[in-house]
Amino acid sequence: MKKIILSMFALSLALGCTEDFDEININPNFPASAQPDLLLPGIQREMAYNWGDQGWEEGFTVVQYGARLQFTSGDTYNWSPSGDPYDDAYASLRDVENIIRSTRDNMEAQNYYGVALVMKSWIMSYVTDAYGDVPYSEATQGISEGNVTPAFDPQPNIYTGMLADLETANTVLTDESNISGDIFYGGDILKWRKFANSLRLRLLMRISDVDNATAVAGMAQITGNPTAYPIFESNEDMAVVQWNSDNPQPKYNTRSGSFDEVRLSQTLETRLKDLNDNRLYVFAQPTTASGKGIFSEDFSDYVGMPNGLDDEAALGYSPSGNPDESGSNFISRLGILLACRACNPDQASATASQTIIMSYSELQFILAEAREQGWISAGDAATYYENGIRASFDYYTARVTAGGWSEIAAAMQATDLDAYLGQAAVDYTGTTDEKLGKIALQKWISLFYTGFEGWSDWRRTGMPEVVPGPDAVNDGQVPVRFQYPNSVKSTNEDNYNAAVSRMGGDNINIKLWWDVD
Repeated sequence: MKKIILSMFALSLALGCTEDFDEININPNFPASAQPDLLLPGIQREMAYNWGDQGWEEGFTVVQYGARLQFTSGDTYNWSPSGDPYDDAYASLRDVENIIRSTRDNMEAQNYYGVALVMKSWIMSYVTDAYGDVPYSEATQGISEGNVTPAFDPQPNIYTGMLADLETANTVLTDESNISGDIFYGGDILKWRKFANSLRLRLLMRISDVDNATAVAGMAQITGNPTAYPIFESNEDMAVVQWNSDNPQPKYNTRSGSFDEVRLSQTLETRLKDLNDNRLYVFAQPTTASGKGIFSEDFSDYVGMPNGLDDEAALGYSPSGNPDESGSNFISRLGILLACRACNPDQASATASQTIIMSYSELQFILAEAREQGWISAGDAATYYENGIRASFDYYTARVTAGGWSEIAAAMQATDLDAYLGQAAVDYTGTTDEKLGKIALQKWISLFYTGFEGWSDWRRTGMPEVVPGPDAVNDGQVPVRFQYPNSVKSTNEDNYNAAVSRMGGDNINIKLWWDVD
């Protein structure tokens, strides 16, 4: 009888409190939705760090800006399944989805909605260009629908979605500056529109070999109406993260051993020296053996090493062939702009290096290629090409000046760009193929430490040439994608298997949809 009475009492108590049920069951430590201004900077910071880390690893070694002195498996193509950038990308995309869900139908928050669409497109382009087919349409349904095993979308569908989102972003972003927490542009909505359309041009160029009709139509739409579709107009518009003393540039707090594992590649050294290109002063430091510190006017003090050496060969490498002149003291570190404070305690800067998401220089080379191919009618290919080169030099001159490295800054400021542009190897002359080769080379130089964008562009064009190192495995083939992380195979097996079957396998030699070179 007591049990019956207690049960009836509990039931009446529950019924009497029904109107307060939702309030009582809200966990204050896990709010149902977060404010966009609180979510946005965390997304931007996390993904910029990840983009920078990939720039340091595969971004440097695959297309040979840098070479590995130690732990050389990445440089010899002995790659394993990778959860990076997969895990960080989808963690950030969940927060992006929260912004989209809370702002899509809120007319007063359309700028947050537009910014979130741009961030989603950039992050998705990053992850799909790493792996190929990945979750997209169902990627964040776990938030609202509990779908923790999302389907993998074919890459063409992902590109269709990203391009549509970028076009929508350009439309919904208004001129009203009413967002905060933005560490890319400080709430400047016009610059967000420029980024949306410039990123769209990057993605349209990416698919130009496999869906030329879409690429050409989209490029013509943007370049034919700059008022409706503004794009980057100078280095001031480029998408970067400016680090500060509380959040320093990604390599600043690494230990010296980690920084020193990556050295100047002989490929970058040779190409810059052949062009008498002063960006060598920014991208590398003189060898320790030269005794010149962080700058030498003499190019011979900057020495690279071959890519693709195994651990023993890399540690014992001698540029001169003399075994008494082997090892790290005779190979250049990467430039002071990226240096860690432990390895250059008196000169390293926490703030001089920015993480480049997309540069004005890159955009100019995209336009140069599009104009040379006849895909757009606006502008002049030679002008775009020269603008891209000048913008790259100007950008790095500004960064080393900001870092207070007066000798490097003076050397960059003294560069005679007219003479540089007049060299036979640089001058915009020759056949169409020769011009496209020059665009590819200069674009490759300008994409130094821009995530793995240099690798993506090489996969699309095959230019400039990448020659595997002497100890490369993988049958001497340059990798063209990442393998899916093991966690995906174990937790989403059916959808993983479907994607692998559709793509033709899960190995580093399976080309992506747009990679037909």
